[in-house]
Amino acid sequence: MDVLFLGDSDAPLLGAYHPARSGVDRGIGVVLAYPFGQEYMRAHRALRLLAQALTARGVHVMRVDYRGTGDSAGDLEDFGVLDWIEDLEIARQELRDVSGVRQVGLVGLRLGALLAAELAARLGGVSPLVLWDPVTSGESYLQELGYEIRRAGEGNNRSRFVAPDGALYMNGFRMTVRFQQELRSLALPARLPSGCARTLLAVSHETPAFDRLRAGWSEGSGFEYRHAPAPHDWNYVDHVGGIMLPQPVLAAITEWM
Repeated sequence: MDVLFLGDSDAPLLGAYHPARSGVDRGIGVVLAYPFGQEYMRAHRALRLLAQALTARGVHVMRVDYRGTGDSAGDLEDFGVLDWIEDLEIARQELRDVSGVRQVGLVGLRLGALLAAELAARLGGVSPLVLWDPVTSGESYLQELGYEIRRAGEGNNRSRFVAPDGALYMNGFRMTVRFQQELRSLALPARLPSGCARTLLAVSHETPAFDRLRAGWSEGSGFEYRHAPAPHDWNYVDHVGGIMLPQPVLAAITEWM
């Protein structure tokens, strides 16, 4: 693994490049798109293991921290969703440059999947595209966060979770009003984005929203759906702080790739 600084020197991104294993290089690359906030922390190890598994299958992989997150430059409140989509495209170009491959796709988890699908729709021709337990729309994600805030705020001071300016606080992460507004403009399309020759919807749990997405996207060529239930919810921390690894989903994505 090589650690790289990407993009603008005034606000560089930290990337981790995992080259394809020698002798099995298939000339394909993917950028991994992280989820938001606490989910980023819970999924970090799983996505690192996914990167390692993919490189063993001959795929070049780039992991990147969005601006304002992880070890990239800036503070979270200074950037929005559109900035993060731009960061994914910067990472795609960097992966082309360092690996020499021309075919670079995207693998996104939760909010990262929504951002990956948006970038794929804008660019066209992004393949492969993997959406793992995707957030299907920015509005539904904000509703989900609102539910969690109401549940956590029962009997407590609501100001712990909602700032006077409308920013949200969840598990130590601040989501600005700008970020929320930009989120509301995003939703997975009812039909498969054009030019995506190979697309996988990988889910660890089935929901009506995923069923609707599957029905609409199944009309496109190159689309596959994989339900890989894990023994426990990956997005969960147990009573001693342990995080479950969703091995069935990781295996399903690696096998499909």
